[in-house]
Amino acid sequence: MKRANDKRLTFSGDLQGEVMAAIWKLGEAKVEDVRALQPSRRRSGYTTIQTVLNRLVDRGLLTRSRTGHAFTYSACFSEAEYLSQTIGDRLAEASPEARRKALFNLVGDLDASDLDEITRYAARVRRKRGRDA
Repeated sequence: MKRANDKRLTFSGDLQGEVMAAIWKLGEAKVEDVRALQPSRRRSGYTTIQTVLNRLVDRGLLTRSRTGHAFTYSACFSEAEYLSQTIGDRLAEASPEARRKALFNLVGDLDASDLDEITRYAARVRRKRGRDA
């Protein structure tokens, strides 16, 4: 996976986030597919969405392929991969103390079933690290 700390691999603003969310939801989409997910009262113009999609392609977040007379856009990373990478990049830039506190805050906000799943995952990681040591 490309590194999200490459500044091109970020998106900013509500519209770019909304467009990425639409692509992640749909898997692949044309401009009109993205527009159709927007509420009609604030639907962006065709060329606005097309420009945002093309900028996200230029940044390496989306790919584009021609389908007939239109382009179809797809995400280069799943939403989870992108989120994990960007959080990891931010944590890597932080001091050890700030990183620990941030992780504690994130874990503290999870519900019981998520905490159980993280506990099982942490045990698997410990076992694997023990075998690899």
